[in-house]
Amino acid sequence: MSIRYFTKKDLDRKRKNFYSFYKDEETGGLRGFNGLDEELTVQEVREIIDGLTMSYLNISESDYEKRTLNTIKDDVDYQFYEYFDTPPERKHFRKDLKRHYSITCENCLEKISSKSPEGYWTVQNFHKAIHGRKFCSEWCTNKYIEEIKQSTIKEKKKRYGL
Repeated sequence: MSIRYFTKKDLDRKRKNFYSFYKDEETGGLRGFNGLDEELTVQEVREIIDGLTMSYLNISESDYEKRTLNTIKDDVDYQFYEYFDTPPERKHFRKDLKRHYSITCENCLEKISSKSPEGYWTVQNFHKAIHGRKFCSEWCTNKYIEEIKQSTIKEKKKRYGL
């Protein structure tokens, strides 16, 4: 009895998961392969070409820009949502410190001393621009995250020429 790790449904899903294209050196054209590195059939290539034609060539420039902007915003929102574990939370400095120190708020650059009873704010977020940052208030935390989102959207808009 052979062990089957993938069912036929899994193989079909993997086959349609992504496509890769390579330049054919002999003809100068492109050759397409599916997720299992099998060459696409002529029918599959026709379906892809028809889908791309309907999606990109038969659309006005303003509709394309609107669609791309919505996609960028949705992608960034999902990316930040995916990284969040909890909302911002207040943390207190340890009481048994031998030497007091201060940290700087990432948003407003206000000094926060370990002598103050208020503590600092942090967010459990694994996004590289936010992870491990400390803030003076919940407002500064949310403001900083929103600025990171907006700069990410701006970078992506620049990449797409919008």
